[in-house]
Amino acid sequence: MSEGFTPPPPEHRSLPGRRLVAVGCAWLAVVGVALLVIRWSEHRFIPWVPAPLPSELGRAEVADVNQRPFSLEDGAPRLRAAQQARLRGYGWVDRDAGVIHVPAERALEQVLADEQGRRP
Repeated sequence: MSEGFTPPPPEHRSLPGRRLVAVGCAWLAVVGVALLVIRWSEHRFIPWVPAPLPSELGRAEVADVNQRPFSLEDGAPRLRAAQQARLRGYGWVDRDAGVIHVPAERALEQVLADEQGRRP
């Protein structure tokens, strides 16, 4: 052997099991104590009081939140039915002026009849 050479220390073939177990248990104990302190402070410093209902509850909004579902919306079908009834029925537009409305099919027949009479 040469002078000044020191061989490296021997390698350990196994992990230090006792030390790993001790560190793991200490870590679990710290986490457990921290959870207990948090739980205790929740009950100690945050009193439980039920929140009142918001005053806006039930009012419609123009936003993505709190809108009525489409299945509950019936305004468009009712409007469409009223428009169809007006197109298919007779009624007054202006009673004083004597203006009435007639069904769309009947008005079309009258216009075509007038046009055929005017053609050469």
